[in-house]
Amino acid sequence: MPSRARFTLFGQLFLAILLVTVTAAEATSVKLINDFRLVDQAPIVVVARVAGTIPAPELDRPVTDYLMTVERVLKGTVGEGTILVRVLGGRAANGMELKIWGAPTFGEGERALLFLGHHADGTYRILHVMLGAFREARMAGQSIAYRDLSEVDVLDGAEAQATETRKVRDFDRFADWIADRAAARLEAPNYYLFLPADSQNSLLPMFTLLGDSGRNSRWFEFDSGGQIQWRIDGDPLAGFSGNPSDAFRTALSAWNAESHTPIKYTLAGTSGLTAGFDHFDGQNVLLFDDPNNDVEGDFSCSTGGTLAVGGPWFDPDTTGRWNNETFIRIQGADIVVNDGTACFFQRSSNAAKTVEELFAHETGHTLGIGHPSENPNETNPTLRDALMYYRLHNDGRGARLASDDIAALRRLYDKTATTGGVGGTGCGVDKLCLLNNRFEVTLTWSNQFDGSTGVGKPVPFSNFAGFIYFANDPRSLEIAVKIVDFDGRILVFYSELTVVHFRMQVRDTATGQTKEYTNTARDCGGIDTNFVENPGTAGLISGGSPTLIRDLGLTQPPRRACVPGPGTVCLLGGRFAVTLPAWRNQYDGSTGVGSGVKMNDFAAGFHFSSDPRNLELIFKVNQYPDRILVFYASLANLEYTIRLTDTITGRTTEFFNPEGNYCGGFVNNLLAGPPF
Repeated sequence: MPSRARFTLFGQLFLAILLVTVTAAEATSVKLINDFRLVDQAPIVVVARVAGTIPAPELDRPVTDYLMTVERVLKGTVGEGTILVRVLGGRAANGMELKIWGAPTFGEGERALLFLGHHADGTYRILHVMLGAFREARMAGQSIAYRDLSEVDVLDGAEAQATETRKVRDFDRFADWIADRAAARLEAPNYYLFLPADSQNSLLPMFTLLGDSGRNSRWFEFDSGGQIQWRIDGDPLAGFSGNPSDAFRTALSAWNAESHTPIKYTLAGTSGLTAGFDHFDGQNVLLFDDPNNDVEGDFSCSTGGTLAVGGPWFDPDTTGRWNNETFIRIQGADIVVNDGTACFFQRSSNAAKTVEELFAHETGHTLGIGHPSENPNETNPTLRDALMYYRLHNDGRGARLASDDIAALRRLYDKTATTGGVGGTGCGVDKLCLLNNRFEVTLTWSNQFDGSTGVGKPVPFSNFAGFIYFANDPRSLEIAVKIVDFDGRILVFYSELTVVHFRMQVRDTATGQTKEYTNTARDCGGIDTNFVENPGTAGLISGGSPTLIRDLGLTQPPRRACVPGPGTVCLLGGRFAVTLPAWRNQYDGSTGVGSGVKMNDFAAGFHFSSDPRNLELIFKVNQYPDRILVFYASLANLEYTIRLTDTITGRTTEFFNPEGNYCGGFVNNLLAGPPF
């Protein structure tokens, strides 16, 4: 996929950072803070070199911690030679990941000049997100300090932006001037270097797709008729005399109204939850006044700063197939408005429409859509008119989608597109489609414990295999399905990661034949050895010998973190390590070690052959306040051994599946120990 197109899609979770003037607001835009004010506002300024990144200790908050060696203190006091600089954005302990659009990233060994605040937890944080970070680069034999503003817009006017783009600072002279300023030696700036624009381009990357291994992001709930609920802070939006709920509802409705897509964002009322970006609390919330101090430094209409941050949460290992493409599943979203923004809304010429446009633009980012253009002098009217253009138009249009926004939305969510396999004529949004869309799998379920019922929702995995979940959480995989064409003989495998009752229909679109499958004895699932010839469910292989479960005791020191690898999958925030150390094919005598595929933070799949699309078993771990439940399901009747290690206790449990067995199992409480 090209890096620039008529519309731009960002392939991982990202958050638009809003840094604005009093006259305009844009999704990634900054009002520059001059160097005098930066020095005056920052408690600490240092020159430091990056020693590396280290894991944030057991934090549910998504951050990246950089270990930096201090070379020179220009202002303030640093009591140690090595400091921990924490940047918002990264992977949390629970596996959820967050990327802040515009937040600085540093490579090992890189040298930087940093304006910092010091926090009670011992960490240091960069003032005004990226405005307080100057990186070192070499050019024409000189050491220069530059700010990477490639992902943000400078709102001080086109001329000022062009000047800032070409203007860099001599690194050492800039550091000397900061030290003088901090010591009240008020010297005039003598450190600027003016470079041709083409020279500056060698420093700053061209605009490209934001992605994780080249994968774009989208919600999958809409495909099966689902909706995503938003909530809004119950407190007023400071400086805005209108009703922020009405403005937000209008913003959501603008995206819902696109007729070719199944988008359904709803406003479910207010929320008292204020986690924001501290951790994902299970709700999608628009928050005011930065309750968790996610943004270092308050917004100021006179000096600039950050207005708001917002966007979706994701686990990069939780993916799905749609329209013959693998996407990262968006699992939640939040928007946080910064402190001090009242002046921005008070001075807007049409505050109601400006807030609507602002919220609608941010909503577009939470759907997985980026900027079609970041050119302040964009001459293409289609790109410049887009709601997702990087500048807020602030002309009274409010939450209005233009043609480019619609094209982007359809690229991600067009309900007429195919949803599985690698070809075919299309598949409905409530169906799992396999083998080039020849087979359509649908399911209804009925929970015998609470009386609830529903329609299964698909999670495509490959051309051969996929999953179905029952409620609203796509991470909670309940049924695994695999369909294989074995020299003209169609084999249907299905296995259960649930004890809830269900009825699953598999339809062959080539012949019109439909067969139904339900819970089997011991909730195993089964293998239909010949879908085409067997009437009903005759010939279904299920059950077999009981699985042997053994407690191997302490096989590693407690609290040693799980290390993922080709044969190891880490679940529940890295607490559990799942491996498949051995398998044997009783039909041809072949043996080997299973290769793991992480589905999400709760589930892992394993394959025996070199083809990762051909899953053979699924393993799921769910944690509740008083117990840990384990489900494992087979998509093969071969012999294999699974090992599950709890890194907190060091205890390892082994599950041995004898040849011919097709059932998997269910452990009601792993913490209780055998027998299960």
